[in-house]
Amino acid sequence: MSGTRGTGIFLWLAVAIIPLMTARVFSAETAGKLTPVRIGFASRSIQDMPFFVAHERGFFREEGLQAEIILMKAIQTVQSLLSGSIDFGTATGTAVSAAVNGADVRVVMALTDRPAFDLISQPGIRSVHQLRGKKIGVSAVGSLGEILARQILIANQVPLEQVTILPLGQSHFTYTTLKAGVIEAIMASIPTTFVAQDEGFYKLAAGGDVYRTVHGGLTTTRTTIVNRPDLVAKTIRATLRAVHLIRNDRTVGINFIKGPQLDMGSERDRLADRVYEAAAHAYLLSGSVDEDLQREMISIAARRIKPAQPVPPERVFDFSFARKINKTSR
Repeated sequence: MSGTRGTGIFLWLAVAIIPLMTARVFSAETAGKLTPVRIGFASRSIQDMPFFVAHERGFFREEGLQAEIILMKAIQTVQSLLSGSIDFGTATGTAVSAAVNGADVRVVMALTDRPAFDLISQPGIRSVHQLRGKKIGVSAVGSLGEILARQILIANQVPLEQVTILPLGQSHFTYTTLKAGVIEAIMASIPTTFVAQDEGFYKLAAGGDVYRTVHGGLTTTRTTIVNRPDLVAKTIRATLRAVHLIRNDRTVGINFIKGPQLDMGSERDRLADRVYEAAAHAYLLSGSVDEDLQREMISIAARRIKPAQPVPPERVFDFSFARKINKTSR
């Protein structure tokens, strides 16, 4: 009896354990087959939230990708794309300028078409016209903030030569410089724009009111598009899944904003609702923009870069993947 009982227990254990062992082996093999994808980010801002959500929720993994998020300066994303150090970048404005200047990069997905930047001034300055002879702080020359500052001045008929635009680096430093009274205004994005207004600084203008542009998304090289189309499609699909989740589930969005992934500062809990309302609903479910906007962005970049030949949209943008994914997911 005892021998038979012992044999029965052994067989039962074998039946119970072998499937678990098989599952672990299968899991390990599956993990080993994941395709690495390296994405270069310029900041951990609300603009890039869909990428972090896609990573945390396993959307990249479900597409067979092992995503690695790498923080770097915006201009470095283009350099790293061309050298093959990363597969995708998120600094779309920098990529457009580089492409107009001849770099073989493309914008393949758009997160928004209205930049979440505001022109914030000292309390005593209540109109854009009062900035004549004053200084505006931006992150860098050629950055979206600088482009928006110029467009706001132009829209308000303030000659560009009458205002000094200073590149000051990261947004927290530009705000510190504003608070110190060293400059009269800055281009501020979320959440700095809310913090500044709560602390008594004045919102002179919203960048999105005077200028449409792709703000956030995915950029890559033409080589990657031609040689690795599956990688492009999978990365875009995982990101768009996150966009839809954020847009459709307010709780998910707000909880993520309150979490540690994004650079929201010490007041993330207080600002979470405002940040979500301002940013989440601006995300484009389609992941693409129309050709008119593409041409406008090229035109703005060309005024500064002055390319030898006209640059067609297909030399800068390729939304064919996003449009196909959007069409098949309906």
